[in-house]
Amino acid sequence: MTRNAMLAAALVLCLGGLTGAARCDVEALFTSPLVDYTIEQRILNELDAASEQILLAMYSFTDDELGAALVRAHQRGVDVYVLMDEGQDSEAAGREWPKLIAAGVPTAVEHQAGYLHHKFVVIDQEKVITGSYDWTGSANDENFENVVVIECSQVAMQFVSEFVHIANDLLGLGWVGLTLPPSPEPTDPCTECLAAINDSTRTDFEECEGIDTYLAFRLEEYRPYQLYYCSEAALETTLVGVPGMDMDLARIVIECICEDILD
Repeated sequence: MTRNAMLAAALVLCLGGLTGAARCDVEALFTSPLVDYTIEQRILNELDAASEQILLAMYSFTDDELGAALVRAHQRGVDVYVLMDEGQDSEAAGREWPKLIAAGVPTAVEHQAGYLHHKFVVIDQEKVITGSYDWTGSANDENFENVVVIECSQVAMQFVSEFVHIANDLLGLGWVGLTLPPSPEPTDPCTECLAAINDSTRTDFEECEGIDTYLAFRLEEYRPYQLYYCSEAALETTLVGVPGMDMDLARIVIECICEDILD
């Protein structure tokens, strides 16, 4: 068995344990100055085979062939959404942003440090391609890079949730055309915690350690807090958006208000 086959088999076993009885097929790919375009060609094949949706979160994107493949997908009716890191929205040589904008592909560039160091694409909510590989020419020609291709709807939906969280919760893009994961049941602890925070008053917030009157007032004024897909990390990030809040205070508020819910 080759090294690549052994790695792929190990990843399948690992992901199988995470997702129960469902089998998750995983393939590891590598490229280098000696073996270029292996990854790019695989990504092109997957993009051209997409039939419903492509979600791309990419730190750096200057690869013309991959940009053209996204435009082709958009033109044949696939729902394509693109998030890129700061600095990609320019007319600088090689940037794919102008091409995507001109084609009408929903595309956004974040300007908050740390929000988008992701390098993944989700295809038809069934397949994820992620790894070290930026969508750039240098990744093909100069670097030793890797990706894993994960065919597994359970894993794919986690990446969809992350994409929607960044696009709509953090960046406020309101991309209503995104197909979202199923809404949690009303009894879901995270949903109950969100409801409890939205029902809390200034007095309730003041009872939490480290929350003074002024910050409690802000927490009350910023209600209702809304999430497209609820998780404790999303709750924390949403509360950090209140002026004066940081991650430690957000966790304190969640533990204080939702003590009996999240235990």
